[in-house]
Amino acid sequence: MAIIRAKDFTPTEVSRPVPRVGVVSNPRSHRNNGGSRPTELPEAVVFKREPSSRNELVSIITQFANEGVELIVIDGGDGTVRDVLSVAHMVYRGALPRVAVIPSGKTNALAFDLALPAHWSLGDAIRAHMENRVADRAPVHIHWNNNALPDQLGFIFGLGVFSRATLLAQRVHRKGMFNAIAVAMTVLMALLKSLFGGPRNSWRRGDMARVSRDGVEIFAERVYLMLASTLRQMPVGLRPFGRIRDGLKFLTVKAPPRALHRNFLAVIKGRESPALEADGYIRRDADKVYLSLDRGFILDGEQFPGGNLIISRGRPIQFVVPA
Repeated sequence: MAIIRAKDFTPTEVSRPVPRVGVVSNPRSHRNNGGSRPTELPEAVVFKREPSSRNELVSIITQFANEGVELIVIDGGDGTVRDVLSVAHMVYRGALPRVAVIPSGKTNALAFDLALPAHWSLGDAIRAHMENRVADRAPVHIHWNNNALPDQLGFIFGLGVFSRATLLAQRVHRKGMFNAIAVAMTVLMALLKSLFGGPRNSWRRGDMARVSRDGVEIFAERVYLMLASTLRQMPVGLRPFGRIRDGLKFLTVKAPPRALHRNFLAVIKGRESPALEADGYIRRDADKVYLSLDRGFILDGEQFPGGNLIISRGRPIQFVVPA
């Protein structure tokens, strides 16, 4: 494990303990282009690693915990953030240290919500930590019954048309479009595929979902879309959950979607009206729901198998942010 000390550091100049920082970098992330970006560091002890597998990531995060790391820096996109937080949740038993995100992926929705600038660097993150500039964000916590798979922590959960749109987004990325442009293009293409298809069109017929809460089944039917997030703000100004607020928020659209041509703009702009719910566009907030899925779902850009799940609002995590 490499340990980097700022070259100008002398103990007599520092009146507070030198922060211990663990960096997990994804060299394959879009902006890293096969290697981590250099940066000027303030006084700090930095442990920097680039895992190539989940097992290696578990080992790295365990070493961070043993070394007393107080700030975990994630250099990557939303998928890298999901992977690191999920492993850290297991290693730290839910009580994570502070986290910083260096937005270098194809999609950086969490970074957008935290208002991180494109030039945000490791040095910026360490200085923000030293100045106690933080914002709390609770992740979406996915748990499989009977512990069929390790718990996952992310920020955008979706199924139905969202799963199909995510596969479409991968094609958009291959054409060189990322972040806000990629989101806008993906939404537009998914809308067109949904509008110009019959009831049996795969984009319109949805996936089967059984949802219960507090021991009571809410519904068991096909959904065109189910989207959930704990983010306050979504990319490109999308407001599928309505007014901006904290908490775990859900949007469910029954299949096939009714009057999609009329309701689409109202939904993505966050408008609220009884007419939307009457057409099967339902918004709800919940700290925990039980979900049974015959097919898989997407969490922060990656597909996971379905089954019997518990989706809940996770324990808040402190993220360092700009001034």
